[in-house]
Amino acid sequence: MRVPFSMGIGKRTLELLGDATGAVIENPFDRVLCWLIPPGSAAGWAMAELPSIEVWGATAYIEVPPADFRGGPGVRWLVPPHDRHLTAPAALLAALQTATREALGPREEAQR
Repeated sequence: MRVPFSMGIGKRTLELLGDATGAVIENPFDRVLCWLIPPGSAAGWAMAELPSIEVWGATAYIEVPPADFRGGPGVRWLVPPHDRHLTAPAALLAALQTATREALGPREEAQR
């Protein structure tokens, strides 16, 4: 799951998840945060309500830094994978919906 820094959606999603977040990769070049969720768990999500957020499948290539790499230039762990690698999909979806709504207002598709 790739979430942009822009509009504060990524940072706000992380704040909303708090201790419920799994590992998070920060890619400063693409200006995104990446959460790991089980493959296929976002298949039923209404992505029209989450513009600019991308769900990548099991065959996607994601640059993963070494387990303890948190500093320096390049892709790094914002939340390292020590205790938990994956984020619960339902918790991530709820946080993404709230962060998106706060940043962009209610989506037209959601108002119908």
